[in-house]
Amino acid sequence: MKRKEFIKRSALLYTALQFPVQSESKQDEDKSTQTKESPWLEADDLADLRVLLVGLQSDPKGIQIAGNWSPGKVLTHCAQSIEYSLNGYPEMKSSLFRGSVGKIAFSVFAFKNKMNHGLEEPIPGAEEISNATELKVGITRLIKAIDDFSKTKESSLRPHFAYGELTKEEYDVAHSLHIKNHMERVLL
Repeated sequence: MKRKEFIKRSALLYTALQFPVQSESKQDEDKSTQTKESPWLEADDLADLRVLLVGLQSDPKGIQIAGNWSPGKVLTHCAQSIEYSLNGYPEMKSSLFRGSVGKIAFSVFAFKNKMNHGLEEPIPGAEEISNATELKVGITRLIKAIDDFSKTKESSLRPHFAYGELTKEEYDVAHSLHIKNHMERVLL
């Protein structure tokens, strides 16, 4: 690792560590109040999430998600994000934002292994997704996006609209946390 990159990553890590992290006792308390843990939240990466999607695909009952977005729209939105990492996002935050606030936000999410974002906000400039999108359509599109991502070389990945340049491993983390954040709304 080059000295400049080392200093940059060290500064980001230091900044990320300054954000408050929920204590283990608070996390245990939160888990004890849940009646049933969602397998979606236990997934480690896109490969684990793909397995869950295939299982959902074979179960015609589907899922219910709290909020105004239908499950099909949520899954299609998640697919869009992965597709844009392969083809380029339609709108980008400034390079200053991506190199500072965006990098810090991603570092914090990765450190905490949890993302928080507006769950009913479209990707800036993205094609609008109908709320009538069928669940099967969303599942199929998300599985395809994950498969396409897994086959893509790191050098072909496009910068994230907010986080900037990410390695393939970092993108896997970002996409996984994005999907898991949306799946926090699954009604068990």
